[in-house]
Amino acid sequence: MKKLLSVMAAAIAVGVFGAATAASSVDLSVKGSITPAACTPILSKGGVVDHGKISINDLNPAEHLSTILPVATLALAVNCAASTLVAIKSRDNRAGSSAEWDGFTQNFGLGFVNGDTKVGWYLLKMDSALAGGVTHSLIESADGKTWFNADSKGQVWQPGWLRSVATAASSTALPVPLQNLTVDLYIETTIQPRRHLPTGQEIPIDGSATLDIVYL
Repeated sequence: MKKLLSVMAAAIAVGVFGAATAASSVDLSVKGSITPAACTPILSKGGVVDHGKISINDLNPAEHLSTILPVATLALAVNCAASTLVAIKSRDNRAGSSAEWDGFTQNFGLGFVNGDTKVGWYLLKMDSALAGGVTHSLIESADGKTWFNADSKGQVWQPGWLRSVATAASSTALPVPLQNLTVDLYIETTIQPRRHLPTGQEIPIDGSATLDIVYL
């Protein structure tokens, strides 16, 4: 009887050890694919919006009113070697420098002056999307999975969000493959109230964003 109990105890011990071994390991998978159809984004005017020199005396003198600069337009083109599912993701290279309300995440910053003074902000908007010479609807997504209609000219393109196109006649906001895309990009720049800016020195307007091609 004692011998039988010893055998059973050994079997239980082996079972416990086997379970512990299985539970202390996990698999790692590295996945993805290399697309044969590379895409290249191009911005007109070298991607530069130059407002030139602005006199500080021309900024809004009102205590709580900002100065809105003329809206600039750039042509954005995406050219692919073959028809490809792609999106464009915006990235603010001056994140944290927007002078608008801190909780407002729709705008891009214009950099700092004297280390910590925020100069202003700007908004990006899109319109007139043509893919293969045909009008398409603009759509957007925060994660590349769930898409929303973004076909309004006044709809802001938020930092970190993706933009793509859907078939204009479709009622669903799903990206479609494209080989060539052209779209108008509007840049709306605002300088914060004059009283918040230093006087007696030149203040750089230093906005910078990167538009990345994302393969879907």
